[in-house]
Amino acid sequence: MVRGIIQDRLADLRQQNVAADPLLDVHAEFQTVLYAHPEAGGYPAQDFDILFASAFAQTLAFGLLLVREGSGRPVEATAYQHMPAEHPLMRTALRVLTQAEILDVVGIGFTVLLDTVNSFAPQILAIRPGHPDPILYFYEDFLSVFDPAARERHGVYFTPVEVVRFMAGALNRVARANLGLNGLRDPNLTILDPATGTGTFLLGVAERVRDEATAAGGQGRADLELRNLAGRMFGLELLVGPYAVAHYRLHHTLRDPAAPGPRPALPRLGVYLADTLAEPGAAAPLGRLGFVSAGITEERRAADRIKAEQPILAIIGNPPYRRLEEGEDRTLVGQWMNALWDDLKRPVREAHQGNQLNTFPELSVAFWRWAMWKIFEAEGAPQRGVVAFISNRKFLTGWPYAGLRQMMRSRFDRIEIIDLRGDLRRGPRAGIDRDVGVFNIQVGTAITIAIADGSRGGQPAEIHYLDSWAEGHFSRRAKLDWLEGGAAAGLLPSSIPVVREALEDFRPQPFGNGEWPSLRECFDFAHSGVETKRDHLVYDISRAALTDRLQSFIAAPIAEARETFNEIGARTAAAARAVPVDQTLIQPASYRPFDTRFHYRHVVYNDRLRPDLQEVWGAQNIGLFALPSSTGAGPGVWCHGNLPDRHAFRGSYGGYAFPLHDRRPASAGPNVSVVLLEGLAAAYGVAVTPEGVFDAILCLLSAQSYSLRFAEDLEDVFPHVPFPADHAVFVRAVQLGARIRAIQTFDPAHPPARCADPAFVRLATAPTPGGGLAPSAPEGDRMTLCADGSGQVEGLPAALWAFEVSGYPVLQRWLEGRVDHPVDLALFDAFRDICARVAEHIDLAAQADTILGEALGATLNRDVLGLPAA
Repeated sequence: MVRGIIQDRLADLRQQNVAADPLLDVHAEFQTVLYAHPEAGGYPAQDFDILFASAFAQTLAFGLLLVREGSGRPVEATAYQHMPAEHPLMRTALRVLTQAEILDVVGIGFTVLLDTVNSFAPQILAIRPGHPDPILYFYEDFLSVFDPAARERHGVYFTPVEVVRFMAGALNRVARANLGLNGLRDPNLTILDPATGTGTFLLGVAERVRDEATAAGGQGRADLELRNLAGRMFGLELLVGPYAVAHYRLHHTLRDPAAPGPRPALPRLGVYLADTLAEPGAAAPLGRLGFVSAGITEERRAADRIKAEQPILAIIGNPPYRRLEEGEDRTLVGQWMNALWDDLKRPVREAHQGNQLNTFPELSVAFWRWAMWKIFEAEGAPQRGVVAFISNRKFLTGWPYAGLRQMMRSRFDRIEIIDLRGDLRRGPRAGIDRDVGVFNIQVGTAITIAIADGSRGGQPAEIHYLDSWAEGHFSRRAKLDWLEGGAAAGLLPSSIPVVREALEDFRPQPFGNGEWPSLRECFDFAHSGVETKRDHLVYDISRAALTDRLQSFIAAPIAEARETFNEIGARTAAAARAVPVDQTLIQPASYRPFDTRFHYRHVVYNDRLRPDLQEVWGAQNIGLFALPSSTGAGPGVWCHGNLPDRHAFRGSYGGYAFPLHDRRPASAGPNVSVVLLEGLAAAYGVAVTPEGVFDAILCLLSAQSYSLRFAEDLEDVFPHVPFPADHAVFVRAVQLGARIRAIQTFDPAHPPARCADPAFVRLATAPTPGGGLAPSAPEGDRMTLCADGSGQVEGLPAALWAFEVSGYPVLQRWLEGRVDHPVDLALFDAFRDICARVAEHIDLAAQADTILGEALGATLNRDVLGLPAA
């Protein structure tokens, strides 16, 4: 009710163009002081009025609850005067929200809220024997009523309790086993959550301390240890809404309001409203309401002391993960952190991979850098300790985060990683479409326990990696149950060591621990495909239609042409229109799997024509095409017979071409690695041809089960080739690969066999003359090609429609690319030909699976092939 009243009043003020109003003053105070740049905390900031109304209602409600429980008596409009001393800023915030002018706005909403708070029985949240602490689940239950949409977002508001308990257990174990302390109960263990949110991790620590202390010495000892914990446990939170909730939840847990007897005083609760990533002591904005200044100034002073001076041995939390847009590294991360984390970029630049750093700026990376600064570099830094984060898993692999991995290896002695996967942004992995994360978000996560105990004596950290996929956990529930099962010990079995160089991944070497050659190693030259940025303008299935479109573009009004063109840098509509259409530059191109289109190959119309690739490709060539990571279900490579588009593998994410021949005059030979050719010849005792190696690779990587068998390995690297040790198996792979190549490249000498079957994909009714393609989804073995119901097709196997290349539905996308084109004989025959090719490809992939299985029985490893160690 309160939230709705505030939203409505703000809407009225906006509609009436009112600039001065007490509610707008409070709104400004929240926006500039208490809720500074909320997107840094992972919250959307597009409509601050909605965010403000929610924060207003939560801060008011939980502030009143704090007073109710702290004072033990009913609350009223002057409740802020009775706020317990351990919550000084909450006293200020509650004072802001209960000014008479503001209560006039809230009206009946405040009366109802007071009645609700005064009717609340703290015993509801008492712990019952054999039941979990309800305060841990309290906020999730609250959100299910207050804001169901927010509850579904999970990660922004709270971390699953199972994750919290496991990580608290891991801290407990490390404090004992590595830091020489009495676990979380040790009075010398200082703990900090730098992005505390609603306090769930600190509650998890308190729960662990209470349970162990109760078991060791009863309730009285537990109360004493919780009081001690309150003075050595800290949290930093950027946003006032979660900050208020954290204060209430921790107040309730650290000083049980349902317990009999007088309520002992607690030290000032160590949760502060502060920007963790801001430089300690940096100036911060003050708002319009002067009486707030003293409270917020003192809060910042205390927070700066925690950040700059308080030694911390254990850092735990769920830092926000958000890739920063251009400029946000300065506005959200800030100048201090932007300068500090440059030492994570420097090793990448020095490795000549600086072009990979465009994806480096990410909030969770900033929190990792801050945690290392706090433990190793800040004033009074202990030079030992533990960091336990659940964060974006992207930093485990890839060049952008190589500098972070290098610093972690050098600073810590042992790093334990539990890869929870769940990266839904890339789409389903091969055969693992059930995989989801432990949060209801698109970002995959990993738990990392980084331990600095001096045990390695300056040697790089030991890395131990545990994969939820390898353990058979794909659903959210399965992963959470898995973590819950390890919470008591703070450890899960079956991790494997990762022994790699300083800049390399935190995951094991893929594909037989790197013993098989990567596709990239099998060819001397590889390059990403053509990138137009204007597919809608420069590609068409018809040469004539493409010519007409280009002529129309040139003749159109300049404003319309600019809208069509997608101007980027020097590629402008005016520059393109100044050049007459050159028919010789309209050439066939491999646009997508089984989808050849005409492409206007003019430099002013395309963003990246890849002249190096064009030179190697020449007038005629064939090439394999593959993704450098994230290959999904279906074949691991595709063979194209024309110059390929950048997205020629799956319609997105880009890919690389590996031509068979190098047509450059200086080369004029095969592009297959000479070292590989010689290694295979030596292993088999007979010469092998470049074409044979090319076809064998195509066969092995097209096998039906290849991407399923190696789904985990394909996540981060190019496909790798398990060349068979048996020459006879190699020969069979060559023969079958040649047939796959013929089907994929539209070799006229080898038409698909299914075209000879009159019952296969036949027209039951002819399309209406001139009727445009408007296909319906198949029903059984039938589908309709035209919107008026004509052009009914029968004899279409369901497997054809279901066939995908890394999530790209080949037949469906082929039809979509031809919508509205007349369904004439040429179009239908082309459709039937594609259907026959898909059908034959499915059969050949099944045959390739048998060959792959035989190859995997005994493979030729890198050393046998004469290739350098991975």
